[in-house]
Amino acid sequence: MNKLICAVFAILFSFPVFSQGENEKKWSGHGYVKLMTIETIDRFENTINQNFIHHRYNFRYDFLPNLSAKVELRNRLFYGEFLKLTDGFGKLLQNDPGYVDMSWNLIDNRNAVLHSTIDRAWLNWNNEKWDVGIGRQRINWGINLVWNPNDLFNVLNFTDFDYEERPGSDAIRVQRYLNGMTSFESAYKFTSDWRTDVGALMYKFNKNYYDIQLLAGKYQTDLVVGLGWAGNLNEAGFKGEVTYFEPALPDPFFTKRAVSATIAVDYSFRKGVYLIGSYLYNTSDKSDLSALLAIGAGGVTTSQSARKLMPNEHSLFFQGSKAINPVLSASFATIYAIDMNGILLFPTIGYSVAENMEISLVAQTFLSTNSNPKGHISSGIFLRFKYNY
Repeated sequence: MNKLICAVFAILFSFPVFSQGENEKKWSGHGYVKLMTIETIDRFENTINQNFIHHRYNFRYDFLPNLSAKVELRNRLFYGEFLKLTDGFGKLLQNDPGYVDMSWNLIDNRNAVLHSTIDRAWLNWNNEKWDVGIGRQRINWGINLVWNPNDLFNVLNFTDFDYEERPGSDAIRVQRYLNGMTSFESAYKFTSDWRTDVGALMYKFNKNYYDIQLLAGKYQTDLVVGLGWAGNLNEAGFKGEVTYFEPALPDPFFTKRAVSATIAVDYSFRKGVYLIGSYLYNTSDKSDLSALLAIGAGGVTTSQSARKLMPNEHSLFFQGSKAINPVLSASFATIYAIDMNGILLFPTIGYSVAENMEISLVAQTFLSTNSNPKGHISSGIFLRFKYNY
């Protein structure tokens, strides 16, 4: 009952209503509403419909010029055939991986699930030399666009296009800025089980026009060391990340040492065409093709491990995108899981209806001749309307 009261209170007050006067200058906020319908086609050509309304609001309150509090809410209403065919869908959403449980279902039945969560809630203090954050926050140590072995705290899932903000971590983060482009950062992420906590140190500097980062620490049940860089090869961008995982505590899933490494090259043409290619090498325990489907946005839950960014050893990525005109853009991405002979095709078209409104049409198709003679495993078509306020 207490969670229900808190959830209703959070949703009712997650709209831009501020009192007049001096406090109005200290408060700020913005958000969006998304409407999305999904048609999923399985390998047997069965079609399943899923719909949801996605609402978000971000609060900020400035106590002092260098001290602020931020709270960000995420509310989603799911309905459609998918719910009737999926047992325990609401419980899956309600699972909060953080140290503090800030996730709940207001409605949970076979016709609809209304899920609400606070995925950001932290205090931030900073000056010219220090930046300190305490609470649920986004800690981004990744460099590459697609795969991020260095991102120990909140692993990015490239295919989850509907969650731009990414999950937060219940953590303490301290940054110390040194001379020039040199900095030192430490962070510790708390979970419900200390064995799955994450704590690490990172040192960043610039050498020969390359931004370089070195990191070391504890990633769940592993000890880790890592390296990342970002620079240029002539006019093309060149980035990479490498992380080594050494088991230190018993783990039923990951029992062997592993290396996760990726490189990426990107190039922007004068006529608005942007190309990027990337390769991922991953030595962690392999999975079957069903694990490949779990990385799709249609799966709703998209948590991944920095140790195992893909369920196979060798993967390739390519994407091309272009702004056709000021209101219309298009992109096409593909991921090839080489040793599984699995392919993900990921085309997107975006149209800006107005300055704060846009429509997107997205498709994700999984193909593999290893599993199906026809090659098709699963497809999803996503039609999304987004309004920012």
